[in-house]
Amino acid sequence: TEEAARLLGVSQQSVRKWCQSGKIHAKTTPGGFYKIEKIELERFRQEFNMPDLDSNEFVLIIEENSDRVKFISGLLEMLDFDVITAHDMISVGIAIGNTRPSFIIAGTNLPNLKLDYLLTSLADNDQTKNLSMLIIADGNDGHDDLISQHRDHRKISILREPLDIHQFKREVENLA
Repeated sequence: TEEAARLLGVSQQSVRKWCQSGKIHAKTTPGGFYKIEKIELERFRQEFNMPDLDSNEFVLIIEENSDRVKFISGLLEMLDFDVITAHDMISVGIAIGNTRPSFIIAGTNLPNLKLDYLLTSLADNDQTKNLSMLIIADGNDGHDDLISQHRDHRKISILREPLDIHQFKREVENLA
C-alpha cells in the first residue's frame, strides 16, 4: 500500500480503505497487508480520473552542495520532474539502475567524484552512454575542454553560476 499510495499521490490509509471497500481489488497477505497488482492500480486510476502513474520523469542530480541540490530540486519539481540525488559513483549507479533518469544534472565541484571520471564512466556504459546531461559549472572552472570531448556521445549543456532560472528552464526542456 505504501508504493500504491505514493504512485497515486494519496495516503496509505486511503489505499487501505479503498481495498477494504472493494474499489481496489487486492490480495491480502497472511500478515494482513494488501498486495495490489500494477494493472489493477492502473484500472483504478483510470476509473477515478487520477493522474498517470508514470507521468513524471526522473532527473538525477549529482551534487554535494546541499543548498544547490535543494534549489535545483525545487525548480525541477515545479516543472513536474521527480528528483533523485547522488554524490559518489556508487550512489550514481544505484540511482540509475533503480529509476532510469531522463537526464542528469551534475556540478563540477565534486570532491568525492571527479567530473572526468563521471563522464567517462557514463560514456563506457551501454545504459548511460546516450543519457543527456546538464553541467552546472562554478564560474570559469576550466572544464570546457573535458566536456566537449564527451559531446559526441550525448547531448551536454553547460550553465554557469549564478543560475538564470529562465535559462535553466530552457535547458531542462531541451534535455527532457
